[in-house]
Order: sequence, then structure tokens, then C-alpha cells
Amino acid sequence: MANAQKVEAVLELKTRLEKRPNFILASYSGLTVEDLSSLRAKLRKEGSELKVIKNNLFLRALKESTAHKDNAIDFGDVYKGPLAAIFSADALPAVAKVCKDFAKDKKELVVKTGYMDGQVLDQNNVEAIAGLPSKPELLAQIARGLNAPSTQIASGINQIMASLARAINAVGEKNG
Repeated sequence: MANAQKVEAVLELKTRLEKRPNFILASYSGLTVEDLSSLRAKLRKEGSELKVIKNNLFLRALKESTAHKDNAIDFGDVYKGPLAAIFSADALPAVAKVCKDFAKDKKELVVKTGYMDGQVLDQNNVEAIAGLPSKPELLAQIARGLNAPSTQIASGINQIMASLARAINAVGEKNG
């Protein structure tokens, strides 16, 4: 690859990293073009994208990325063999689930590592977050949890008022 092409490739990867700072690195050796196309389609539904990368160019883009500059990212010996980067803005648990489900049928896809919100994730951590609900689902659960006490209080007050109204009605019928 010519020097200008490398600079352009690093710039493209850097742009992707800044747009979607969370990512998963996976080995894809042995997957067919059809398999990769199928995986890309599933990932697009989650708002993410898969890009086959040159390892040294990705590492350079990662070091230059403003979204990752403050973090000392060390993936150790992960950068061996052909890798694909799966970029995600904030839906990494959903993306990890797609990868995990896809890897059940296609053993050639092997998740190596990931990066989410400033934390480097090893293979086990990426698999663990695959079981987490998505961000909107978590927010809905929190909202339900916050709403439950106020609903119970309102229901209790309503029952007290209804009991008082029944008592007043009973007294009125007795005296009436």
C-alpha cells in the first residue's frame, strides 16, 4: 500500500472511531463473503458497522483518535492475523449479542477483544455484555423502578379517599 493510501486508510479509521467509539475486534478467517455480508446486515440493524482492518493501521488510528487519546489502550497480542473491527456508538451489548449468536453457527468468527466507554474488554467480558439489555431497555427498567413507589402511593391515597367516601355514604344512608 502506498504511503498516501495508508494515510487515507488511517484517517478513515480514525473518523469511524470518533463517530462510533466503542468497538469489538474479531477474527474472521474462514468466513465466506456471503457470511460476512450476512453479519454486516445484522450489525447494520443495530446501528453498527463491520470493517476489515489492517492491524497496524487500526492501531495507529486508535492512537490518533480524539475519542481514545486519554486511554492507554493495550490489547497485547490480539493484533495477530486478519481482524475485523465492529464499530458501535452506544449499542455494544446488542452488537456483542449479534456476534455471539452469529458465532454459534459460524465458528470462524472469534471475538478477540472490545472497547466500551473507556474500558478494554477481553473475550469473556465481551461475551458477558452480550447478555445485557440495550441502553433503551435499561432506561425503561430504571423508569419503571422509579415510577413504582409513586404509583403505589397514589393507589394508597386513592384507596383511603374511596374508603372515606364509602364511610360518609354509609353514615348518610343510616341517618337519612
